[in-house]
Amino acid sequence: MTVNGILQNGALARFRRRVGMIVVLALLTALAGGCDMVPEQERQILVLWHTLTGAEATALEVLTDQFNAENPWRLVLVTEFQDNLLEKLQGVPDHRPDLITLWSADLAAYVALGMVGAVPSQSAEIQKSWPDILPMAGALYQSNGVPQALPLGLATYLSYSNSEWLGDLGYDAAEATWDDFRRTACAATDPTRGQIGVGMPARSSIFLAFLAASGSQIVGTDGYYAFADVPGHEAAALLKTVLSGNCGLAYEDREVGIARLGRSSMAMIVESSESLLQIEQAILSGRNFDLAINPIPGPDGPGVTLWYGPGLMVTAPDVARQEAALQAMTWFLSPEAQRTWGATTRYLPIRRSVIESELEEVEQTPAGALSAELWSLALDAADQGTWVAWPQATNRITCRASLLRGLLSLQNPEADTVAYVDTAVTACNTGVDFRLPATPEPTIAPAP
Repeated sequence: MTVNGILQNGALARFRRRVGMIVVLALLTALAGGCDMVPEQERQILVLWHTLTGAEATALEVLTDQFNAENPWRLVLVTEFQDNLLEKLQGVPDHRPDLITLWSADLAAYVALGMVGAVPSQSAEIQKSWPDILPMAGALYQSNGVPQALPLGLATYLSYSNSEWLGDLGYDAAEATWDDFRRTACAATDPTRGQIGVGMPARSSIFLAFLAASGSQIVGTDGYYAFADVPGHEAAALLKTVLSGNCGLAYEDREVGIARLGRSSMAMIVESSESLLQIEQAILSGRNFDLAINPIPGPDGPGVTLWYGPGLMVTAPDVARQEAALQAMTWFLSPEAQRTWGATTRYLPIRRSVIESELEEVEQTPAGALSAELWSLALDAADQGTWVAWPQATNRITCRASLLRGLLSLQNPEADTVAYVDTAVTACNTGVDFRLPATPEPTIAPAP
């Protein structure tokens, strides 16, 4: 299949219009400045295919414009949205774009198909910056111990609680154990007043986040799922006690939990860190209480946090284009680009220095207190090693469906929690081969 065939339905036309606009803008800039215009053919065009939507797509467009205006390498970056990205890449093996965005759950497929053009450590600048990258970010896109892509931002799953309501019940969210969580969720539940202790979206990722919080070994050293262990089984038993006891609710529409938390008809919710701004707004328009942000409780205190985020991979097959793509990747790692990405998408920066500088800026600003708590939580997880990177292949339909089925089943008092967890592990491992082809192993500085 040709590139024209792949980019039918207007995609190729949009690409050409975008390049044409760049040429016109360069001409107008040169004329306005009274200087000699550099011939467009001397500028190298890089193509980035992405699957991002919403805030992530907006952030990518903003950063693309900044890159084209500021980069010193005479590079022009052109971004194109593509659905069915992996299928299209397979259709044009010799004409792949220079860069793509991806998620860690899909990394194994890209590596197995030989889609990685160059790894981040082939850039001296990225190697130099690597000790500043948070370890959960550095681990997200690894294969055979080598990072294959650069994460653009980080997010995790957390407990958000009404600290005033739960404080009256003696609940300390910062130190809560499973027993505290179960007891308080049930103490806060009052059906006659329409109040419930805890809510969570009915999502496979939520079940996986609870399994991670338990200390379960989500993935073994061989790369296969291994959460059918004692902590994993105990995490499912805890959820069954809460959900089947009507102290908790798994809802289809995630807006339900955020709205109910805001108006104080739900004491706690489990949600992504990406939702912090929306949660703040719901509280301001509702009962306007103090919000506590903490890791999901574990057996003996704050649990292990599960981290994820989109990444950027070099896919250009040509060495010269790989070098240019790595330069662009280096720019996306810059503190300025990290701040822009975080401010637009609500993802956390992947660089420790950026988080630390942001913390200094909001230290005296009450309006930034909740964001500061989130940034501090990320640094604590990195320093204490209490994190798990999102595992590969989790987005496969059989894995997602089994995890979701397991979570929903825990609302039934008769559910066999061990059987559901064991079934989910089998489903997540079915059809997955983590014996990936060997990849180059260039030296890279260890993560802090």
